[in-house]
Amino acid sequence: MLELDKKEAQIVQRAIQSWQRDRLINDEQAGELQKSYKVVNTDWQTLTLYIFIAAISCALMAFGSLVLDEKWIEIIRKKFSLTDSVIALVFGALTVFLCYEGWRRNKHQPLFSFNRELFWLLPVLSIGVSVVYLGKSVNYLEGNYGAFWLLATACYGVLGITLHSRLLWVATLLCLIPAYVKLTYFLTGDAAYFLGMNLPCRMALLGVLLTGVAWLLRQFKVYAPIKDITWSGGWLLLLISGWLISIFGNCGTWDEWQQLRQVHLLQWVIIYTVLCAGVFLLGLRLKDDLLRDLGVAFLLLDLYTRYFEYLWDFTNKGLFFGILALSFWWVGRLIEKRMKQGNERK
Repeated sequence: MLELDKKEAQIVQRAIQSWQRDRLINDEQAGELQKSYKVVNTDWQTLTLYIFIAAISCALMAFGSLVLDEKWIEIIRKKFSLTDSVIALVFGALTVFLCYEGWRRNKHQPLFSFNRELFWLLPVLSIGVSVVYLGKSVNYLEGNYGAFWLLATACYGVLGITLHSRLLWVATLLCLIPAYVKLTYFLTGDAAYFLGMNLPCRMALLGVLLTGVAWLLRQFKVYAPIKDITWSGGWLLLLISGWLISIFGNCGTWDEWQQLRQVHLLQWVIIYTVLCAGVFLLGLRLKDDLLRDLGVAFLLLDLYTRYFEYLWDFTNKGLFFGILALSFWWVGRLIEKRMKQGNERK
């Protein structure tokens, strides 16, 4: 008998019901198909996820202690008289080997697994070390750190698409943000504004661009998780940046913001509230649970931020936190209700 987890069993059940409605199979055949599999407990899958998260965390801490302080690399450098460019080349060759090994694993094990995905952490780290030492070998082109962040972003992106790796694509998006920030500061000589935009406005622009790229990717045959990660990351970056803009406006320095009256930021607050409501409605229209939930979450965050800005000194604190508790209870109840409705439909 075929053993399936809950999610796989739901997919099979929906398929059987669809075939039955379309008269592709009769009731007797549907009953036989339903008896041909059983649902197994998936608690081990959850436990495995937590174990791999712990493994990634420990690997990152080990990388930080071994590589970022550069002690062991410096010992090897002195012992073998290696230059920065040679170290970059060694780690580049290591990256090629690791990517080949990962590609070979994908070929023999096409289905997704945490074990296989965790392997991609190794080329992520080796690319990082290679790019850092490449930058050191040329003095980071007189302080243009953004160019090397961008180089790492390109490496992660190409490999993520080619090798169908979620982890490499997440590294691509995470690396793109500092690359973008560093390049804008380098081009302006560390000025507060770039094309008239402060940092939160620039990040909002990047969020818009990522969302547009995600929409374009959906028109092509690209590894599906890459589309989803880019779509989610673009909207999340846009909403976080918009929230910062609603607080600081387009102020370039702390002193400039301190001298600005809150009423002058009201236009940004209105724009951000409309944005959150628009994301929520778009999520409902597209039946995109992520957008819907992001819209609700950031609408609540917007509401609480406005409270602290305008009403904190005039409102009873107990009443505020009571309302806060009720609102979180309401959100939790709404999510639970949605989940039950979804399970009933399935």
